Amino acid sequence: MLYSKLPTVQNRAVMSPEEASAPEHPLQAHLNLPLPSPEEGTTAEIRKIQLRDRIPGLVKRLVPFDGELTWEYWWAVPGRMLLPEDVELLQRDRQRVETILAKLIWLFGGYYFEQTSPRQGELQSLHEWQQIVQRANHLGFNNYLLDIDYLPIAIKPYKNPTSTLSDLPSDCITECVAVEPAHWHIEFFQLRPINGGYDIEEPKPLCSCQIWTGKPFLRSCQTEDCAVRYDLWISKPLDITIPPWRYQPEAILDESSSLTSEVFQ
Repeated sequence: MLYSKLPTVQNRAVMSPEEASAPEHPLQAHLNLPLPSPEEGTTAEIRKIQLRDRIPGLVKRLVPFDGELTWEYWWAVPGRMLLPEDVELLQRDRQRVETILAKLIWLFGGYYFEQTSPRQGELQSLHEWQQIVQRANHLGFNNYLLDIDYLPIAIKPYKNPTSTLSDLPSDCITECVAVEPAHWHIEFFQLRPINGGYDIEEPKPLCSCQIWTGKPFLRSCQTEDCAVRYDLWISKPLDITIPPWRYQPEAILDESSSLTSEVFQ
């Protein structure tokens, strides 16, 4: 177990500022070099510049732990290849990241999802990170890396007459309010070697974990009945990175509020 050496239960939920800080990238000086965004250049063009100038395929992403503490992790930028230095850093930092995830799962519980997993109604949560890892291993994710999104609370009108809610009358489906509390979404992935570096292995089976601060639900505007649903997908990731992963100096302030994680969609 990850916490077999910790002296008290209380410490299992505490993150120190040192633990929250990601290690420095070995190509730190190259992180701010100009590189086209996926909208501005082809994948081949972007990767050619990466190899020539040794520009990492990672940026540092900031993820809230609570209202006062933010933790960091290295995030794979959509459209970029991963250099050998990137992969070495991800592997070296994985234990720190998993220790943080283990704290969150111990506190809130985590839900493991595969392609056929149910997403409606009350689900059984897991409270040990190693239980999640064991399920991922069983699916073939042994030498895995992690993609993490933090999604703030979302409250939106929800109209989808094609949906079926087993615990709501059919005439209530068309007018509901959807609520997704703040949560963390963790995706497992593996790499395949390419010329000069690595790329995310595709296609891959769905293998993810969600850590929720509350239950996502639909509430009928007509009857006020509720149904727990983990398949609403109404929230968007908080996407704050250092440096900003879209190299568009004039537009960064305008776009920062609407950037979303696209790497595994």
